[in-house]
Amino acid sequence: MAFQQNGTSSARQKEPPAVAFISNQNNITCVYLDYFPYESLRLHQDKMLGAVYDAVRNGENSILMVDAPTGTGKTSCISAALAAAPGKVIVAVRTVSQIGIYTDEISKIWSKTRHRPEVSYMVGKQKVCPIGCEFKGESVYAGCSRLREWTKSYVESRLRLIKGRGDVYDPSQDTIPEEEPGYRTFCPYYLRSREAFELNGKVYFRRSNAALQVVEGLKKEVTPPDKLSDACEGLCPYEIMSLYAKSSDIVVVNYSHLFSPDFQGIIFQWLELEPENLTLIVDEAHNLGDAVRSMNSRLLTVRNVELAEKEVDKFEGTLGQARLDESREGSSWRREGIKVIRTLLPRLEKFILSRQSRMQEGEAILDSDIFRTFLYEGIDNIDDALSYFSDVAVTVAELNLAEGEKENLQGDLEPNLAQVLLFLRDVEQAQGDDSYLEKITVTGSADRKWASLEVNKIDPAPVIRKITDNINATVMLSGTFSPLDAYELYFLGEESRAVKISLPNPFPKENRLLIVSNKATTQLGSRDDSDNRQEISSYIKSLIEGVPGNVATFFTSYSMMNSYMELCNSSAESVGKMLFIEPRNSDEVPDLLGKFFAQGTRGGGVLLGVCGGKLAEGIDYKGEALHGVAVIGLPLGVYDDIQKEIIAYFTRKYGREKGNLIAYILPAINRGLQAAGRVIRAESERGVLLFCDRRFGQGGLGSVREYLPEWVREELSIADPAQCKEMVLAKEGEWNRGNVSANSFPPYNDHVSARSLSKAKKVGSMSQPRTRRELSRELTSGLEGKKAFQLIETFKDKDRSQRKKAAEGIVGLGKTAVDPLIMALGDKASYVRAMAAYALGNIGDKRAVDPLKRALKDRDSSVRKEAEEALAKLD
Repeated sequence: MAFQQNGTSSARQKEPPAVAFISNQNNITCVYLDYFPYESLRLHQDKMLGAVYDAVRNGENSILMVDAPTGTGKTSCISAALAAAPGKVIVAVRTVSQIGIYTDEISKIWSKTRHRPEVSYMVGKQKVCPIGCEFKGESVYAGCSRLREWTKSYVESRLRLIKGRGDVYDPSQDTIPEEEPGYRTFCPYYLRSREAFELNGKVYFRRSNAALQVVEGLKKEVTPPDKLSDACEGLCPYEIMSLYAKSSDIVVVNYSHLFSPDFQGIIFQWLELEPENLTLIVDEAHNLGDAVRSMNSRLLTVRNVELAEKEVDKFEGTLGQARLDESREGSSWRREGIKVIRTLLPRLEKFILSRQSRMQEGEAILDSDIFRTFLYEGIDNIDDALSYFSDVAVTVAELNLAEGEKENLQGDLEPNLAQVLLFLRDVEQAQGDDSYLEKITVTGSADRKWASLEVNKIDPAPVIRKITDNINATVMLSGTFSPLDAYELYFLGEESRAVKISLPNPFPKENRLLIVSNKATTQLGSRDDSDNRQEISSYIKSLIEGVPGNVATFFTSYSMMNSYMELCNSSAESVGKMLFIEPRNSDEVPDLLGKFFAQGTRGGGVLLGVCGGKLAEGIDYKGEALHGVAVIGLPLGVYDDIQKEIIAYFTRKYGREKGNLIAYILPAINRGLQAAGRVIRAESERGVLLFCDRRFGQGGLGSVREYLPEWVREELSIADPAQCKEMVLAKEGEWNRGNVSANSFPPYNDHVSARSLSKAKKVGSMSQPRTRRELSRELTSGLEGKKAFQLIETFKDKDRSQRKKAAEGIVGLGKTAVDPLIMALGDKASYVRAMAAYALGNIGDKRAVDPLKRALKDRDSSVRKEAEEALAKLD
C-alpha cells in the first residue's frame, strides 16, 4: 500500500488531531486523539500518551523513554503513535507472546473507534511452518531451504510444459500432486505462494495471485498469530507475513529484526520502509541493551568449523565438475582462498578442543594474542588472508552450498564459512576497539563438555543509535526503567538525548505492603553468617506462613535457592501449602505454572525461583496466581574477570560511579524489580512485596535505594524479622476485616505502620491478628466446626436442592456455624455467598449484622437480596 504525502495510508486517513477528552483523574481537558479505544483514561495515562503523541508528531529523530509501572496502560501508546505518525509504526517486542498483546489492542481500536489500522507481524519460521514437524535431523530453516530450492526446480519444469500459454506458471491453475509427509520433493505451501514466468530465457518468481488475495483478506480483520495459518488458506504463512508487512500500517517484529547485525542493514529495504517516516515503539525496553549485546556477539563452535569444512568440500567438488583450469591467473583467488581456509579451519578446531579439554565449566577471557599467534602462524598478511577467505565464502553463498541452520532475512541459509569469517573479522576489529570482549565459554552435561569462542559487543549504544538517529521517532516503554538517566547512557551513549518521563504506580497504595530487611543481606561477607541466615529464614517464613494463597520467593542464584529449600518446604508444609521449584528445562515451565496457579484456590502454593530466571520475568501472575513475593538478596552478576572487563569499559567511558552503575548495579536492580513486579497485576489485587536485603532500603556503601522508582522508595518500610511478621499479619487482618475470604485478599480498611505496630505490641493495646489459615484451623478444631465447613462445601453443589439442604443443615448447628458462614460471605462463587447470607439470617446471631451489611453492596443481586432478608430477620 503506497503512503500518500501526509504519510498515512488510504486505510487510515486522519482528520486534524484534536479530539477533546476529559481526564477523569485531574478533571481537566486534555487534547487526545480518537484512536483511543477506551471510555476513560487511567490514572496518569494522559501524561504518558500526550508525551508519546508529542514525540511522534515532532519527529526529527526524537526519543522518548517512559518508565510506567504495571497498570498504566502502556500498550495504548500505540493509539497516540498512530494518530501522530507520518508513516509506518513498528513495534519491537522481545517474545512472540507479546505480539498478541498488540493485536488485541488493535482489535479494540477496530471495534471501538472509526479507525481500521492494518497490523502485521514477523514470527520465526519455526513457529509458523505448517510442515516444520516433518523435518527430521535438521532444522526448520535447513529443511525449508532445501524444499524451497526443490520447489523452484519443480516450477521450472512445469513452466517448460506450458510454452505458448503466456509463459506464466500459476499454481492455482495446476493440479498439484499429493506427497507423503516427510518425503516431499517440493513444498506445496511455498509453491502456492509463488508464480513463475520466463523472460529472455530466464525464469523469475513473484507472489502468486492467491497470496495477494490472502493479504487482501487479512486487511479485513485483525488476525492474531495463532490464527494466521488458517487464514493463509494453504499458502506459506511466512511468505504471507513478509508480503503483508510491506503494506500494513503497523508491523510487530522481534528486537533482532532491527538490532541484529544480520538484519539491521537490510530490514528497511526488505520491508520497503522510508526511515524518516518510521516510528518505532520498543516494548519491555529494559531488555533492549542486553538483547542488543547478545545479538551483536559472534559465537564459534566446533560444529561451525565442521560444517564450514563440508562447504569447502562441496565448493571444490563444484569446481571439479565445472572442469575449471585452476592454473590460470584469474583463478588465483580460488586457490589462495582454499589454501587459507584449509589452514585456518583445522587450527580453529584444535584450539577450541584444547580449551574444551583443559577448562572447567564457566567463562574466561580469551587471550587474543595467544589465539592470533597460534591461528596465523606462517601467514604474513592477515588482511589479505581474510580477503581471500571472503572471496570463497561469498561464492559458496551464491552457489547455495551452505550447510547448517542459520537463516538470513530473505530465508536463505547462511554459510558457516561466512560465520567463521565474521568471527575472525570481529577478532581483528577488537584489537583496536575496547567495546569488544573476547571470551571462552565451556558448558557441560553429564560427562560431556562443549566449548565456544565468543566476541561480544558490550556497548549497545552505537547499534541502537543506528536506528534511532535515522527514523522519525522512537518510544521506549518499560515498567522497570529505573533509574532512567542510567538507561539513557547505557542505550544512547549520551545524556539528555531523550525525553524521559516516570509515572507513579496507578494502583491504590492500600492494596500493597512493601517491606525491606533492616540487617539481612546476601553480601558475600555476610552470606554464611549464622545470624544473617537465621534472619533471612525468618523473613521467608513470614511470607510463606503469613500470606495466604500463592507466594513466590526469588533468590539470587540456584545454589542459594537450594540452600534454603528445606526451610521453604517445612514452612510450606506447616500451613498446608505445596512447594513448586523452578525447573532447569524451559519445556517444563507451562505445566508447573498451571499446577501452581490452580493451587491458588486450593490452599496455596510456594514457588521457588531465581531472579532473572524463567519464572521471574515475562509471566503474568494475575488474580489468585500470586499474593506475595520475596526477593532474597540483590541479584548482582558474578564478579569475575569478564564482569571486571565490562565494568572497566563503562568506567572509562562514563566515570567510576556511572560506569559501575550501568555495568553492574543496573541489571541487578532490574532483575529484582522484575521479580517483585510479578505480584499485583491489576487494580483490585493486593499483595506483599518483601525485599530481603538491606541494600534495597538503606543508604551508604552498596545501597541501591536511590536508584529505585520513587513510589517504591516512598512505600518501603524497614523492618526486622519480628516487625516484618507483625506487619504481614496486621495487613492480613485488615484485609480480612474488610471482606473475609478463604481464597482471596479482601478490600483494605486502614493502614498500620511498622512503628505503630511495634508500639502497640509494647503497651499491649493490640491483640495479635489472626491469618485466615489460623482462623480456619481454630474454627475447625471441634467436631461442629468441621461439620460447618463440610456443609459450606456443599453450597458449591450444582444441584440447587442440595445447596438448600446444606443451608438448612448448617442452621441446625446454631452459633458454631456463624464464623465459618461469615468467611463464606467472601467466597468467589455468588451462590455460596447467597447461601451463607440465607443461613446467617436463620441462625439469628448478631455477629452477622456488619458482614451482612457489607454484603448489601455485593455485585450479585441474589446475594444482595438474601443479605437484605437476613438483616430483616436480625432486627
